[in-house]
Amino acid sequence: MTTRALRNILLALILIPVLLYGAAGVLLSQGKTLGARHEVPATESFDFSGGDFAGYVAHARRTLQQARLDEPSAEVIDNLAPFVLEPDASCPRGASGKFEKGAVLIHGLFDSPYSMRPFGEALRAQCFYVLGLLLPDHGTRPGDFLDARWEDWADATHFAATQLAEHADSLYLAGHSAGGTLSLLEAARNPEIDALILFAPALGITPAAKYARYVRLVGKVFNGAAWYEVRPDDAVYRYESLTFHSAAEMFALIGATKEALAEAQRDLPVFTVASMQDNTVSAQEILDYMESNTHPASHTLLYSQYPYRGDERTEVVISNAPVQRVLSVSHLGLMTPPSDPHYGRAGRYRNCGHYGDQENPQYVQCKSGRRAFYGEATADNLAQGLLERIAFNPFYDAMLESMADFLRSAVPVTGEEAR
Repeated sequence: MTTRALRNILLALILIPVLLYGAAGVLLSQGKTLGARHEVPATESFDFSGGDFAGYVAHARRTLQQARLDEPSAEVIDNLAPFVLEPDASCPRGASGKFEKGAVLIHGLFDSPYSMRPFGEALRAQCFYVLGLLLPDHGTRPGDFLDARWEDWADATHFAATQLAEHADSLYLAGHSAGGTLSLLEAARNPEIDALILFAPALGITPAAKYARYVRLVGKVFNGAAWYEVRPDDAVYRYESLTFHSAAEMFALIGATKEALAEAQRDLPVFTVASMQDNTVSAQEILDYMESNTHPASHTLLYSQYPYRGDERTEVVISNAPVQRVLSVSHLGLMTPPSDPHYGRAGRYRNCGHYGDQENPQYVQCKSGRRAFYGEATADNLAQGLLERIAFNPFYDAMLESMADFLRSAVPVTGEEAR
């Protein structure tokens, strides 16, 4: 082989990947208009190795006010910020002077503490001391997800659990989606955790997420290519524009959680709420995990659009409720009551992203409330008529009753005595 031929081969080996990289960047950037909300805000991080929860609440409120671009009202900041719910003074306390029970509430990916607050109020009514956590990179603007790290979310969860231990004997973690994953990870690493309440924990997502870590590299040069979806983000309390980086971090978090669970071999009481028609996380992965959990108090509340036979610890509720115009329960609102003023049946927000954007007449109709049905955005449901993705749980009160049964049997003695 001549020197010239070798040079041409080496040149081709360099140019072909560069051309493919460029082509991918151009393709992934098409149709995406970016603005200031798609930039990383200039804010300071909170040191979770020091400080207290009150300090974190104050820091979070400053960060929200600084990073939000919609000039948020005091009400919006209150709903986005982390919170503390103290039980009534008449609630029982242990010998240490702490409340008998406490819970950390951990919202899902792209979400905020607003989604967990109604459930937190239900726990407070049962004498729980409650901390509502705002995970790093959330609540501000979607651009924060260009450099988010799942390790920071895990650090925040551990910090909140440590803070909770100063106020309660028995420690519960309650999380939705990614918050459920973080709850499982913390419980595997922290022997002080006594029980878990999980809403659609993310133990399996689309297999394509494993490739997001490679796609996000394209976004380092082509800004538009960093984004899987760019939407108006009119949900106020959650992001609707999504980055490839966030998918990669979620995939990594799931992997780390499964490794930790395999190593810890803890047999905790777990109450899990899930939908068989979940369009975001794998319902089967959730059922497999709950089957592997042998604690006698563990319980699965499973909503299914079609008849399904679970094991003896699985309570199946048929979620096809024609009288309510509900076809199925979605991933989003398992912990949200129908009366919620934002996500509820008469709420201000309507989830219609499955129809694209305002260029689609069905999207406009859905946003105006002219739905035929509520349900998860599955192919079967979309074929039934105009569908609004349901963001509340039409069976909320019954769910609380099932949870109350679980709570009565989950931790029969106080945390200090149990340990």
